[in-house]
Amino acid sequence: MMKESLIAILAMLLATGITFGLYQINFQGFTHLTNYSKTPAYDLTGTRLYSNGTLFLQIARTAGPDTYGGFIVLVQILYPNGTVLYQWNAQQLGHIPNKDIINQFPLHPAKSDGFALVVPLGQNATIILHVPFHINPGKYIVRVYDVDGSDSAYGIKFQTEVTVE
Repeated sequence: MMKESLIAILAMLLATGITFGLYQINFQGFTHLTNYSKTPAYDLTGTRLYSNGTLFLQIARTAGPDTYGGFIVLVQILYPNGTVLYQWNAQQLGHIPNKDIINQFPLHPAKSDGFALVVPLGQNATIILHVPFHINPGKYIVRVYDVDGSDSAYGIKFQTEVTVE
């Protein structure tokens, strides 16, 4: 009985050590612990901008706590040199009409709550925004900011490059 208990304890310690080691190697080694449920992260793949000033902001929330939504408080269209062409602040994002928010998963929707654009974990939504002027052809950057002021998390920038033709 003593031998079996010793083997079980050693096997448990070995399995725990291997799991911990592989996790840390996979997520930046032993010097930096990573917790993907701590900070919201967004993916803007599929975002499109048109010369008439219409922005189809394709936003997916890929990480962060699932107990509350991610709060987008600033959306910017930038020239490639980083100069702002146009931006929507928290007040504007908090009052987007429901008809301009298309949710892939309607049971847990992205929405405007009067203060920001709220994007739940796992949601993939298209937000239609309008620039009040025509945009010249060329390359632009679309960037979003979370309520904590960050435009990146976990090495992922919350931005994408778009081309207006």
